[in-house]
Amino acid sequence: KLVDNSSFIKSFKQISTSGAVQAPPTIRVIDMGCGRGYLTFSLHSYLCNNFLMPENEQKANCKPGLTVQTQGIDRRPKLIKEINGITDDLGGEFSSLRFIEGDIGNTGNTLFGDDSDSDSIAKSTLDILIALHACDTATDDSIWFAIQNDADIIVTAPCCHHQLRQQIDRHFTKNPDHPLADILCHAIYRERSTETTTDAMRALLLEIAGYNTQVFEFIGGEHTAKNVMITATKMEAKLADDNERLIKKRKRLIELANFYGVKQQKLAMLMGENLGWDNSVKLGIVN
Repeated sequence: KLVDNSSFIKSFKQISTSGAVQAPPTIRVIDMGCGRGYLTFSLHSYLCNNFLMPENEQKANCKPGLTVQTQGIDRRPKLIKEINGITDDLGGEFSSLRFIEGDIGNTGNTLFGDDSDSDSIAKSTLDILIALHACDTATDDSIWFAIQNDADIIVTAPCCHHQLRQQIDRHFTKNPDHPLADILCHAIYRERSTETTTDAMRALLLEIAGYNTQVFEFIGGEHTAKNVMITATKMEAKLADDNERLIKKRKRLIELANFYGVKQQKLAMLMGENLGWDNSVKLGIVN
């Protein structure tokens, strides 16, 4: 966990020093499925130390009066009570760090609240959603929560890719002459292809939602097999709304889904995106 958290923070640091983070008066962070809060504490401390203005000091990224508010969300009430007690004991910079009980992607009373449509709020806050190893479709729920609340930055490291596996298995059983048949006849390659396809679809969906997206390895495989990170930062509105760009991205999404036999994907469903199976006959695919 220590290595995972350190690598996660290093990856976030790259985003924050790339120009994607322009510190407004308030930085707000939500950690979906925070567990014991190791990453929540770490990122909160990093932001406080790198963006808050200490007395009688000046730092490149810091602005006077800036605040950092962080919220961890987990479904276990006893755990929430315990780690809130820790933040109370620590005080200082951790006084603006709190934990609340809730389910991933379906929690009320969050920091983001219902103010994502307010221009005044949008101009005065930088909203960040993080999720480390949210299992299977919980990652999709986290991403959708961020999209709905117009988060500026999304950083997630997915874990477990069960939803697509059975679909891919069935597809290659029914299509023995598929171009990848000699690769995906092996279970280990189907497993790896499931992970790759799931996260590639998530990246495409984030781009459709108006985010610049990157997928990369954030930690060595010797520490965890779940070492892929997806980062997303809001595009300029003009680019995000470009119709030609959206048409191309949706076409690529449909082609990818059809190639691997994916009929259902949680984030696509939440976003109302068509995976194109009504056009499958044109592509010569057996349903």
